[in-house]
Amino acid sequence: MPLPVAKPRILVVEDETIVARDIKLQLIELGYQPVGHATSGEEALVLASELNPNLVLMDIQLAGALDGIATAQLIREKLALPVVFLTAFAADDVLARAKLTEPFGYILKPFSERELRTVLEMALYKHQADARLRDTTSQLRALSRRVLEVQELERRRVALELHDELGQSLTAIKINLQAHERFKNQSPSELNAENIRIVEEALQQVRRLALALRPSVLDDLGLAPALRWLAEQTVTRSGLVVQVHPSLPVLRIAAEIETVCFRIVQEALTNIVRHAKATRVEIDVRQDGDLLRLSVQDDGCGFDWRAMKQRALAGASIGILGMQERAALVGGQIDIDSSVGRGCTVRFRCPLMLRDQTDGLLPGALL
Repeated sequence: MPLPVAKPRILVVEDETIVARDIKLQLIELGYQPVGHATSGEEALVLASELNPNLVLMDIQLAGALDGIATAQLIREKLALPVVFLTAFAADDVLARAKLTEPFGYILKPFSERELRTVLEMALYKHQADARLRDTTSQLRALSRRVLEVQELERRRVALELHDELGQSLTAIKINLQAHERFKNQSPSELNAENIRIVEEALQQVRRLALALRPSVLDDLGLAPALRWLAEQTVTRSGLVVQVHPSLPVLRIAAEIETVCFRIVQEALTNIVRHAKATRVEIDVRQDGDLLRLSVQDDGCGFDWRAMKQRALAGASIGILGMQERAALVGGQIDIDSSVGRGCTVRFRCPLMLRDQTDGLLPGALL
């Protein structure tokens, strides 16, 4: 049975009690929930802070030191709540002042129920859209900041490995070659053997660097072998039991989707190893009609998903936002199911696209 939809909660600010009672009755008939009635700007500020309504319906002419426009400005600055003005006055100077508060609507008395509903619905919709935009903007800022940090960390790591390992190997070869030139009467066999050993070590170092940046198994063999390789690396590093259950089409999945799936699993496993205190991880990837579904489930300690999301928006934990952004790039969606003490499941789904022999994209049919 579906849960009942919560009614929008509206605070009415009107200094005439009879008018306020009539407005509240109209709101109830229209399917809204009046949560309070204030008769002054000062009282409106207190009630708005305590009740946290979805919208404030504000009369402009109020008794007291604060009129409706000044009150709306304070509500916008302190509480970020949408305000709709309700007034019998339409003077140009009043409208000019009201516009400065960036209201979500303006209703002139007398008004019909249809007018009231239309303005309120548009105001609530605009406020929700603005809130989603603010969240998206915060996510993008946090992601951009983290991308730059990770980029610099990766550059520093690669630079150190090139300098400390590959650089030393090449320097050793150079010294050996110079020694060979200076001591031409000596047998070169041992010197050549040493050079060959150093070159082999340098090649291994280059392979490790390349593998850390992007495993070749993903490009060469596809998603399922790459996930098995990643699981083996995780088992070796952490001692976790990691099982991969692939059920994929015969043809290769589109390269960009393979990359997104691999990076989501990689990030999920990294988080599990660092934080989950888990013993077992199940990775499932399969075709479901025209969709690709991926899940990573662990038996660890879990976490408070809402609190984690707030930390991510503040830039403290960016892995989850990164997964969501990768999912969005291929038209997909990430869902995370976790609570304290109950482990975590990361689910990803997206339209399944395959590549044919010419590397074009085909609708996801099992061939």
